[in-house]
Amino acid sequence: MVAFSIFRKVEDKLHPVPLKERIEHASFKLNIQLEKLEQMYTRLHQRDTELFQRCVGAQLANDPGHARIYANECAELRKIAKVVLGSQLALEKVILRLETVEEFGTIMTQMAPVMSIVKETKSKIAGIVPQVATGLEEVNNMLGDLTSETGEVTANSLPIETTDIEARHVLEETGLIAEQKLRDHFPELPTIQPTQVDGIPEPANAIPNMERDIDEQVYEYARKHDEQMSVESCARELGASPSDVKTAIQRLRDNGKVVVE
Repeated sequence: MVAFSIFRKVEDKLHPVPLKERIEHASFKLNIQLEKLEQMYTRLHQRDTELFQRCVGAQLANDPGHARIYANECAELRKIAKVVLGSQLALEKVILRLETVEEFGTIMTQMAPVMSIVKETKSKIAGIVPQVATGLEEVNNMLGDLTSETGEVTANSLPIETTDIEARHVLEETGLIAEQKLRDHFPELPTIQPTQVDGIPEPANAIPNMERDIDEQVYEYARKHDEQMSVESCARELGASPSDVKTAIQRLRDNGKVVVE
């Protein structure tokens, strides 16, 4: 295996892959990651639509507790969606830049900011779509090998500070565009009317304790159903997701309120 790898490296030096073909390959891999992000964004949008409708339904049913749960979950989904959409836009810019480099092969100084953008995008998306982050790491390694072999990009031709500034500018721009598109794609969350706690009105801007609400509801459900409790049935009755119910059960178990066998 080692001998074969060494042979391949020697073979690559004797018959190097043309610059255009290598850039095309990098663009191809970036497009694959772009498609994954688009699919993730679509799923987030669909999930948000479902939760938004539940939130509105809870309000119409005069159930502010559930309305808060759905509204807060929508807010969290939208934070993730903004990162995903911003990453999409950044990769689209990178692909366009690579197309320019491919057409005008002498402008290899364009590769340095491209690598910075890919690196920053990878770090932002790593906790959300790990497989995309892995793909971006591979692309960055490819581009790094390409620039080091051509020798076109050096510390004298393009300082690191300049590269980072351009990359930050692109990412800030894509972030602003993503924020605007989110406003276009996602409806504004309804205002939840303040409720009373022990006879004292809760301020309209108070942050609801989502974990407390879902924990109490799951606990009451568990008391009623005793040993026959089903996560799926509980989720349906409470209008929550099975994952939220499982998390609540874990917290209740940690607090010694329930025993899970």
